[in-house]
Amino acid sequence: MTRNFLVFIFGLFLLLVFSFAFCYVSIYSEVLIAGIFALIGFVAALVIAIVIGLASREEGGSLNLWFFGIAGVTAVVLVWYLSRAGTLLKVW
Repeated sequence: MTRNFLVFIFGLFLLLVFSFAFCYVSIYSEVLIAGIFALIGFVAALVIAIVIGLASREEGGSLNLWFFGIAGVTAVVLVWYLSRAGTLLKVW
């Protein structure tokens, strides 16, 4: 099952890269649809990383730390994105 978890890690990394690219475009070019894609990508990556990390921990695998690390990085970037987008939209 470790090979499947490695595929998930690679997929999560690609999802984060594309989400960050959409995030960058939405903040600096003010494209609304890119911002929506970025938000969906970050939330999906966070949820997937936590769920698969818990499944890996239940199975006894050693990759659960990597998934929880990805979830932590995703949470930090998501908070940064939401605060930046909130500032640009003059929400706060």
